[in-house]
Amino acid sequence: MQKKILKTTLIVALVLLAGVSIAYAALSTTLNITFGKVTQNALTWNVGFTGTEATGETGGTSGTGRSCGKATITASAITLADTTLSKPGDKCTYTFTIKNSGTVGAKLNTITPTAPTSITCGIATGGTLECGNITYKLTTDKAGSTVLTTGGTLAADKTLTVYLVVSYTGSSLNASAVTHNGAKFALAYTQA
Repeated sequence: MQKKILKTTLIVALVLLAGVSIAYAALSTTLNITFGKVTQNALTWNVGFTGTEATGETGGTSGTGRSCGKATITASAITLADTTLSKPGDKCTYTFTIKNSGTVGAKLNTITPTAPTSITCGIATGGTLECGNITYKLTTDKAGSTVLTTGGTLAADKTLTVYLVVSYTGSSLNASAVTHNGAKFALAYTQA
């Protein structure tokens, strides 16, 4: 009789275990996430100067002996024609536009000035270059008081107006002509 009770108990236990397993399986759920079409958009990088030329605007008191040459503009470079300044206060201001025609924001990472050949420069940092009696400045205002600095972001499809102010800042007159050759600024933009 004990064998029968043990057999019956074992059968009941197996039935209960099977019932729990079936009940557990009945309570499980599988969730699925299915992606439709995933497209990675093409991004474009296109930061450069706009226009084809700019004429320098004269300033100062010299009626003669001062001339601001034209600047030839391409997307990646600006080349100034001959410019002549004669006495303290003379200046030439050139207006340029930088445009971000791409789809990615651009950050002005560095401004690297290059001194003209055979001229000693007192300051050659960022957007300012002071060499002899002449000062070159990249500014964000026409008066030339706010020097262009790094770190600014140019959003996609936006423009930045920049002024190049070349001025006679020395306090004395030159006894003979001094010519500057090769001065330049390199503006390096990186992804913002």
